[in-house]
Amino acid sequence: MRRCLAVIALFAGCSSPPKGPPDDAALSRLGHAGTIAFNLEQPTQAVEQYRAALARAHTRDDAGAIADAGFNLATAQLRAGQPQAALDTARQIQAELARRGITDPAFDLIAATALFRLDDLAASDATAARLAASGDPAMANPAWFMRGLIADIHADRPGLERAAGSLTKTADAADSAELQARLSHDPSPALHAADLRRTALDYRGMARCLALAAQYTPDPEAAADLYLRAGRSAAARGETAEARIWLTAARDHAADAGLRQDADEGLQHLAHPSGLARNANPEPESGR
Repeated sequence: MRRCLAVIALFAGCSSPPKGPPDDAALSRLGHAGTIAFNLEQPTQAVEQYRAALARAHTRDDAGAIADAGFNLATAQLRAGQPQAALDTARQIQAELARRGITDPAFDLIAATALFRLDDLAASDATAARLAASGDPAMANPAWFMRGLIADIHADRPGLERAAGSLTKTADAADSAELQARLSHDPSPALHAADLRRTALDYRGMARCLALAAQYTPDPEAAADLYLRAGRSAAARGETAEARIWLTAARDHAADAGLRQDADEGLQHLAHPSGLARNANPEPESGR
């Protein structure tokens, strides 16, 4: 999943690709199955396929395949809501590659994200700071975004301003819009970021941006609706902590009885998940 586009770009101008080692059909099949599951928002199944691909890569003793399968596995674990597993995978693959004299900063980005999800903000920020100083925009831009989120949590406006100002033109547009929303306290860029993340199938980030827009929306009823939308999305994806916070905010902001009832029903489903399974049809499990 990670290197396919680079390979396509590399070979685009060749009449025929250079000869290399024979393709490992089993490894290719497992990686392809994992990517299909990942793209279908089935990260738990993707984890299993990528884990099997990593085992096959070890069988092959192929450092590049180990790096790719390990990266894909850790990414799927993050999407499946398994940040500790993703952190463990990233560290294990990094250590193995280091023994072979290989460094791959993409695993530091995985680690920074996992540490953020585990609420170890100091360690996440330290890891992201190293990437931000790397000079590689592919690593520095998402690292600065992470640092911006952490600065905002700490109410560190100079840190947030520095992070937003450090994003380059190649940065993810949704990341840029979200940091601008956090700087300006304007719901418009937050809603724009939510739209961009929805298009990218980043539903975790979409819900976060909807809740951010609600936080900055002065009309309580409009804010309640945004919180309800964010909470429903999070609940459907199994993110119960965030769903509970946002559905409670929706209920507390709402003047409309119907909206309050929808929020209360959502909270009841969180308390009784078997009821949710009987009465709803949530989307397949996913995450950012």
